[in-house]
Amino acid sequence: MGGSAISIPQIGEEFLPHGLYVARARFGYGDTGGTSGGASDGLDVWSDTQETVALFEVNSTEVFVHQVTWDVETAFTASVTLTLGDGYVAAGYATAAQIAATVISTGAAFDDTSAAPEYANGRRMGTTDSIDIVAGGADIAVGKINVYVVYSYAPGFAQADTGGSSNT
Repeated sequence: MGGSAISIPQIGEEFLPHGLYVARARFGYGDTGGTSGGASDGLDVWSDTQETVALFEVNSTEVFVHQVTWDVETAFTASVTLTLGDGYVAAGYATAAQIAATVISTGAAFDDTSAAPEYANGRRMGTTDSIDIVAGGADIAVGKINVYVVYSYAPGFAQADTGGSSNT
């Protein structure tokens, strides 16, 4: 894995609470030696193997993730599967079938709620949470995906990090 996860909430947002914010992370192919792909391709986080990678690091218990959407910019290597989740549910935001990593998305970012994932109604985050992408099926030799998180920062909204489905 290369690069670094995007921090949520971002600097200054704690001074403007109660709004909706959108953060984007670009993930895709990049070798860990840094000779191709990665930052030179405008990626925030990259990998060339099957692994779980943090796209967003959540630094506050006062963050509520409303939605996670994506668009596949460049189709991934055949047999590569991607899911979006966290340390509790690997596909809590999107399953491999919903993302369809080997097919370029058409139109704007979207999410397929035909098979509602665990966190379809959103999720309160804990201080040690991250939103992860899990690459499986095959090593990555090509591919790019944009992942967008719609979230709010609400002081006084904090709760203990209980894990599992904490979506109410």
